[in-house]
Amino acid sequence: MDEEQKYFSKKIEHERTKFIQYVRRKVTGISQMDAEDIVADVIFNIYNKVDFQHHIENLIAYMYRSIRNKIVDHLRQSRPVLSLDKMDESTGAPWVENMIDPNGDIETNLQNKEFREYFFAALMKLEPRQRAIWIATEIEGYTFKELSKKWGEPIGTLLSRKSRATKSLKYMLTDFKF
Repeated sequence: MDEEQKYFSKKIEHERTKFIQYVRRKVTGISQMDAEDIVADVIFNIYNKVDFQHHIENLIAYMYRSIRNKIVDHLRQSRPVLSLDKMDESTGAPWVENMIDPNGDIETNLQNKEFREYFFAALMKLEPRQRAIWIATEIEGYTFKELSKKWGEPIGTLLSRKSRATKSLKYMLTDFKF
C-alpha cells in the first residue's frame, strides 16, 4: 500500500463514525444499518475509482459531497418489502408451508412445525430490508444481480444486508432445540 492509500484509509477510518452520523441527521427515520450501507458504498466506490497518483485536495469534503449525493439517490429509490404471506404459485399454499416434509413421521412433522413457527418469528424480527433480501435470494431464487437491477441497489449493499440477515437468523435460531 503506497502513502496515498494509507492516507486515504487512515482518514476514512477516523471520520467513518462522523459520516454515519451525518447520514442519520440528513435522513429521518433511517436505520443504523442503512446509514452504514450508504457510507460503506461511498467509501468502496471512491476507493476503487480514485487514482492515487493524483492527490484529492480535500478528501473529507469530497467524501461528504459523495455521501450527500448517495443520500439523494437513496431517497429517490422506492423500497419494496417482500411479504411472508406470499403464495407459492405451484401449490397455491404459503411458501412457509413447503418447509414441512409431508412424508415425515408425526414427531418429525411436529418438530418441523415448531421450527417453522420459530423460524417465521425470527424472520419477522429482521429489519424489513434484511428480510426482503433473504427471502428474495433464499426462497424466491433471485440472484444479487437481478435484485440490484430490480431494486436499484448496489450489489455490495445487497450482499452486506444479506450477510447481516443470515448472521441474525443464525443467532436467533441457536436457541431452537432439535
